[in-house]
Amino acid sequence: MRAFILVAVLSLAGCDQFESFESVCERRLGPTTVEVVTKPVSYTYDFTRSIGELTSRGGHRAGTVVLGLVETEMRSEASLGLNGVKQHFRGRYCMRPNVTVKLAFEPMTLFVAKEQPEGSCAFRITMEHELKHITVYQDYLEEFGAQMREDIGRALGNEIVYLGTRSEADAHVRAILEKTLSPYMQAVQEEVRARQARVDSPTEYARLDRHHAWCAGR
Repeated sequence: MRAFILVAVLSLAGCDQFESFESVCERRLGPTTVEVVTKPVSYTYDFTRSIGELTSRGGHRAGTVVLGLVETEMRSEASLGLNGVKQHFRGRYCMRPNVTVKLAFEPMTLFVAKEQPEGSCAFRITMEHELKHITVYQDYLEEFGAQMREDIGRALGNEIVYLGTRSEADAHVRAILEKTLSPYMQAVQEEVRARQARVDSPTEYARLDRHHAWCAGR
């Protein structure tokens, strides 16, 4: 889910009598700022679902039996502040934007099948594996945020934008944000799936099988 929140920060001023509008804008406008805030991953537990239920929800490969699962969604919210100056008598507006993007994986739920009672050997083995998936989400979010900050900053630049109205400036910046953010959001699912697949490697599955066999034999 992506949401845009407009925070209008508008300084209304005309030009001094002997100073050009461009000079006023250069003097009064602060630099473009971009902040990307990543929310630390947090999750809830659900130990009430059966192996059959989890397999139907998370069995991405034929023949896979799912003993544990992590479900979540990527959410983003962009807040826009317009740092601008309006020239009243000529109907011009100059601005540099201040952008804050908040990113989070939420809600996030960690499932362990109810056939593995909490505190049991099998429960511990499955939980340890699922926590590896949680770590992948956190690491990816931090990388994702850093790259997004760089790309939004590059897309916006630090040049002063001259337009007719504040509404035009708002639309201009939001169009840039939409164009920059959309490819990211479309690629999130594919990238996360690839990283999580590396956790679910044949070597890891073989290790889990050995440990669960050992638990069953106790």
